[in-house]
Amino acid sequence: MENKGPGFYAYASSPAGVGQTIEQAVSSCNAEINTWKALDIPGHFISEKVLESIDSCGFLVADISVLNFNVTYEIGYAIGKGKRVLLTKNKSIQEGRPSIREVGIFDTLGYKEYQNSSELSGFLNSAIPSDPLSLPSKINIKSPVYLLEGMHKTDWSTRIVSRIKKARYLFRSFDPNEHPRLSANDAINQVAQSHGIVVPLLSSTAVGFKIHNMRGAFIAGLADGMSKALCILQNGDDPVPMDYRDFVSISYHPDDINEHIANFAGEVAEAFQQETTIVASSSDTLLQSLDLGSTSAENEMRTLESYYLKTDQFLKSLRGEANIVVGRKGSGKSAIFLQVRDRERNKKGNIVLDLKPDGYKLIKFKELILSFLEEGTFQHTIMAFWEYVLLLEICYKILEKDREQHIHDHTLYEQYRALADLYHADGYETEGDFSERMSSLMEKISTEYRSKHGDKTNVRLNASNLTEMLYRHDVRELSKQVIEYMGQKEVCWLLFDNIDKGWPTSGLEHEDLLIIRALIDATKKIERQFGRSNVVVNTILFLRNDVYELLVKETSDRGKEASVLLDWTDPDLLRELVRLRIVSNNINGDDTFSSLWSKICISHYSGEESSQYLIERSLMRPRFLLNLISQCKSFAINLNHDRILDEDIEKGLTAYSTDLLTDIGYEIHDVENNVGDVLYAFIGSKAVVKKGEIYSVLAEYGVDEQFFDKIFELLLWYGFIGLNIDDEYKYIYNFNYNMQLMAGIIKKRGDIDYLINPAFWPGLMIEKA
Repeated sequence: MENKGPGFYAYASSPAGVGQTIEQAVSSCNAEINTWKALDIPGHFISEKVLESIDSCGFLVADISVLNFNVTYEIGYAIGKGKRVLLTKNKSIQEGRPSIREVGIFDTLGYKEYQNSSELSGFLNSAIPSDPLSLPSKINIKSPVYLLEGMHKTDWSTRIVSRIKKARYLFRSFDPNEHPRLSANDAINQVAQSHGIVVPLLSSTAVGFKIHNMRGAFIAGLADGMSKALCILQNGDDPVPMDYRDFVSISYHPDDINEHIANFAGEVAEAFQQETTIVASSSDTLLQSLDLGSTSAENEMRTLESYYLKTDQFLKSLRGEANIVVGRKGSGKSAIFLQVRDRERNKKGNIVLDLKPDGYKLIKFKELILSFLEEGTFQHTIMAFWEYVLLLEICYKILEKDREQHIHDHTLYEQYRALADLYHADGYETEGDFSERMSSLMEKISTEYRSKHGDKTNVRLNASNLTEMLYRHDVRELSKQVIEYMGQKEVCWLLFDNIDKGWPTSGLEHEDLLIIRALIDATKKIERQFGRSNVVVNTILFLRNDVYELLVKETSDRGKEASVLLDWTDPDLLRELVRLRIVSNNINGDDTFSSLWSKICISHYSGEESSQYLIERSLMRPRFLLNLISQCKSFAINLNHDRILDEDIEKGLTAYSTDLLTDIGYEIHDVENNVGDVLYAFIGSKAVVKKGEIYSVLAEYGVDEQFFDKIFELLLWYGFIGLNIDDEYKYIYNFNYNMQLMAGIIKKRGDIDYLINPAFWPGLMIEKA
């Protein structure tokens, strides 16, 4: 892509002082640069003329002193068009909301700060536009759609996901619940390997709409610049700038989404027909062509199999020996979920339910039921609800899997038709995905209750009342027919992921845990019922550590469930995980880790073996390690390095550290929501501290003394601080995640030193030990 011609400077019209400084700097610099002020605007939208100017410019300079939808879109557009982009920021302007740190993107692209027109003019004179950012050339034909998800899974966003699935497209996504900040390199890579992009924009009444929509502007600009099929959806009339209103499909009701996604699906299909795979440039270096997969298992559903590390926890799950898989965020729970699902549902005789109940809907359901019923009735109601849902979903999967086969198999035909007639009794709605079907049932229960009891509370319902309120089908007959049909199958798998997603443990009440307990009990009941007819049912529930610990403490059937702990303690296992991902790129020669690693990264950094250096800063979580390597790799590619060098590790670690602070901060907030961004209390702290000094830092930050002990435990639990044991610092993962062992050592040794994990040093500007 040639970058000849004058530059173009994009900036927001407000605040006025920034624009004046930029115009003065442009007029006095030697470089040939135009601004939007010089465009022939009358009779045209500004955005239309700006995008035309970017098309013809040699490079784009964009100001991000105040983040702005239009400018962010234009930055993405220019990158998508293969233009070199230079970013500037006036450091005399107070940063507004959303901030660069909150949004991500720009801190990983890098920007030049100035405080007056003279400094800016000097930068513009000295800045030499180098090569544009490298854009991946290979399309992900297995998951061709990329979706920007919001923090909260509303009915509107659920419908979008449902319609994409209905169009039979697998998709990858950015989910802020999994990754608190969006890196520019990840956005660029995801858009480049997609045929279609879906960007839902939130209304100004939604929580976090500014951060979400700024990310949406960048992704949409990238997609537009790369000429991808693009569907921008707006929930309501605002806040899209008027210039971009024609690009956006506005919806006022979830049903409006159906038509918009249908049109989008057609455009993606056209892209497939025109071109399925673009041949990678022969000039790409190994590092540029290297694909290490996604840091989120949901985004690599169709490629994970080729490089998946088969751990003992996975093998136990696959053999049906684990009912509950417990792990921290980023430890690989969803990867096991997807691998078990894909392996088992490919077997002709298996029925596999891969269910991801939306946590927020369960909370709404809990509030609804609690407002009606006493606790004793509540527990029975929830279990009856789960049992009914699971029977319906097993039936749904049977009908879906044998839709074609039963026509040609006389042994299935009559049973299939009878089951289908029973399932569709009373016009039962089966459209949409699992979340929508579950919502429909919840709404039905609410309506049924109100029609019988009005707004009365604390109503105790007997079994007959419950049956009438909950069931639209003859459950006994449904159960009987499903079991009989399953007699011709092999195994039924019930897999549940994300049930605790969006449930902060600080807000978890006894009734929330009863919902999980009731689900486990309902699956056990189904296993027993089916087992009497020699039908095997395997259940696996995937839970966060903190939720599982509360479940064990607060429910009576302690220790009955077969659980496996998915926490990583061995650096060599993490190396093997990385090695398998490198090998999947079909690299010739020796495939040992040391040989492969030397091809993509320098051997040592700061006197330490480089892979060990990175692993020690990953908190022993696969997702964090892949994030860190990806950050370093991105900087190396942007700087045209053939391998990851010292400066790439330094810059990558700084970007990663900032993300890690946000990630771990969210996790701590989930457990103790009274402490705010407590990790930022340690900005500028010493690396080695005593317990008393930690408490002093917390006090200076304004934390109430009653939370000191709890926060100290959390800092240990999340690996933020480690213990000095015989001049060697050890963290929670060095103790096999055993807090009791750590507490015992602290008690026995008394006044010991603690080290803030080096992974956090760049983000918190920690004084090195």
